[in-house]
Amino acid sequence: MEETRLTEHLKNRPAQLKEAKKDGAKIIGYFPGNYVPEEIIYASGAVPLCLIHGGNPRPADAGLSVMPQVICPFARAQIGERLLKENPYYDLIDMLVAPVTCQHLKKVAEIWEYEGKLHVFKLGVPHQHNNDFELEYFSDRLKALKNRLQSFTGNEITEEGLRQAIALYNRMRRLLRKISLLRRTASPPLSALEFIKLNHASFYADPVFMVEVLDSVYHELESKQAYASTDTPRLLLLGPNIGLGDYAILELIEETGAEVVIEEICEGIRYYWHDIENKGDIFQALTRGYLLDRIPCAFMRYSTRERLDFALKLIDDFNVSGVIWYELQCCETYDSEVYYFTEKMSERDIPVLVVESDYTTATGGQLKTRLQAFVEILKGVV
Repeated sequence: MEETRLTEHLKNRPAQLKEAKKDGAKIIGYFPGNYVPEEIIYASGAVPLCLIHGGNPRPADAGLSVMPQVICPFARAQIGERLLKENPYYDLIDMLVAPVTCQHLKKVAEIWEYEGKLHVFKLGVPHQHNNDFELEYFSDRLKALKNRLQSFTGNEITEEGLRQAIALYNRMRRLLRKISLLRRTASPPLSALEFIKLNHASFYADPVFMVEVLDSVYHELESKQAYASTDTPRLLLLGPNIGLGDYAILELIEETGAEVVIEEICEGIRYYWHDIENKGDIFQALTRGYLLDRIPCAFMRYSTRERLDFALKLIDDFNVSGVIWYELQCCETYDSEVYYFTEKMSERDIPVLVVESDYTTATGGQLKTRLQAFVEILKGVV
């Protein structure tokens, strides 16, 4: 029932946004990575949209007309989506907030800026996250974003509005967390693909509506009868990015008889493991919540060990027997860490399979064969 409601809502969402634009609303797009506080955008009266479409080779190939092939396929797909003009969300945005994280998405923002057809705000993100200087810098950049949004929308961003937005998005994060934690059971009540689609929907759906749907989904899943334990291999999915539509890897894993029960992905998945503090200095809370009190992405200095420790904790908490490291071609920050992660996992007898995708090879027979062999190893058949 809720799946039908959500599907219908997302089908109608572009038309709803077009009507909102006619009434003066601004649509603010932003790039994933969880460094852009949606709360600030929402409190300005604008509509935040995280641009996360990926997996389709056609937009990625279209991006090659203005970007070299050494740019990752997800970044090229963002360019291609606007060039092809087939995705309504990419045409609806009035302004782009581009966090300065990896060089690939930074170049996408610069190309859009060169076109001169879109307002672009580059949100400075320090590449270190654990000292006072970086916190002060990021807080200053968030205040600059607030000022830019106030000027762009003509609406004042009040402290009360920010606190209401934080409360709303905390509910969304909390519900996603509770739904995800249900997957710790011997027989998870939903698949990784189902969870990730819910997560992706949260970036495009009206947030009030999305919270209602997630609340209903959680209570429905919680009431499901638990089944007996099975011998299905339980996997952790690690990597830089899962775009909306980049589902082939998950579908292939299911076909092999294994299941992904938890994922740790930097871009494309809403970070839901903690809430934003909603008391005291509001910008200090946003700064800490979006920079310090979270697992850093690979572009951050001194981040590798922290992410490894978090991955190992997930392996214990979700009873994981193997790891799929899923990276995109040309993602140098994650590619440079493969050796370290696989070495540390092997010290704990945790098998790791490294898979690289450029969106054209994700469904290839060779990949399916590799996944089947990996699952056979996990099952102890080989």
